Amino acid sequence: MIEGVEIAASPEGALRSFSSDEAVAVAVPDLTRSLDLPGALRAVYQRLSRPGPVVVGLGLHRRMTVDELGPIAQWTPLQHDPDDVVATAAVNGIRGTVSRAIAEAPWSIGVGVAELHQYAGLSGGHKGVAVGCGGRETIAALHHRDGVTAEGVAVGRLEGNPFRETVDRLGEAARCRLALVFVPAAGVWIAGEPTAVLRAALERMQPWWTVSAAFDGAIVHVDGGKAVSLYQASRAATYLSESPRPPLHPGATIVVAAACTEGMGAESGFRAAMEGTAPPWTALLSGDPPAGPGAQRAVMIARLAQRYRLRVMGCKRPDALRAFGIDATDAPPPTGPTWLQVPQPFQQLPQLA
Repeated sequence: MIEGVEIAASPEGALRSFSSDEAVAVAVPDLTRSLDLPGALRAVYQRLSRPGPVVVGLGLHRRMTVDELGPIAQWTPLQHDPDDVVATAAVNGIRGTVSRAIAEAPWSIGVGVAELHQYAGLSGGHKGVAVGCGGRETIAALHHRDGVTAEGVAVGRLEGNPFRETVDRLGEAARCRLALVFVPAAGVWIAGEPTAVLRAALERMQPWWTVSAAFDGAIVHVDGGKAVSLYQASRAATYLSESPRPPLHPGATIVVAAACTEGMGAESGFRAAMEGTAPPWTALLSGDPPAGPGAQRAVMIARLAQRYRLRVMGCKRPDALRAFGIDATDAPPPTGPTWLQVPQPFQQLPQLA
């Protein structure tokens, strides 16, 4: 048991030791993170004697629609504006900035999901405030190519991960003092000091499962908010390719099974980087790094393409992806024993034993 955290089957149970008479800000994720957000907010506000603002941490993602915000409309959520921020502190050469609504509160709570993350090891904890509610300059600096490819930056890794360390220190500078996360892989809620919460989540996730032999192909299944665009859905493929021991032969095919109803996605830096080069996008890995919102995702796809083949299947808009050099089809993904099926790539990944 990790000291300083509460673990329960419900958000109310995880918050049983918490109360405050201050109007703290509550940072929540957008639709790219799937959790019972209304239940979490009810639990938080039952423990607050004074209501503070609810801030949707968009990072540099698109704004949510009125319908998408509907489930939490009663809390009158503010959508984070990365250009309306307040400076906090410089950490490892990165100038920290955070949403004005967060900065003006006495302190903040980060609500989110603890799942695998390409750079931060796990999502959640300080990240919901430091990145989700961070300023454009801060997010761009964090996701510079040198930062996301630095030694120690890895999916599922918290200790010795410089990206995670920077995010945590930026969260502390923004006065994020409590985290409440849902851990889908374990079906539990954890609340407490943000870094301790993620350590406890990682213990319960068991993020790796082993297979005895390598495959020529894997199918990573993506649904919900992460299936709406290639920008989001491609994470499943690169999480596998960048994991410690992917059970794949060199040149294997990684199929992303996702609808991608929004095509490539709205992130301008990602689209520009993919459009400016051709498969396998090797030029993105050297020389001037790509810039703009989401450009780091193109770098990860290029890294994948040096070793494996990327394909998107079950795609509702294959032409929108093909225009950027992506092998996409509306045909359903294959089945059979020759394909490694990865049903929950954001929670557990296969590894070669």
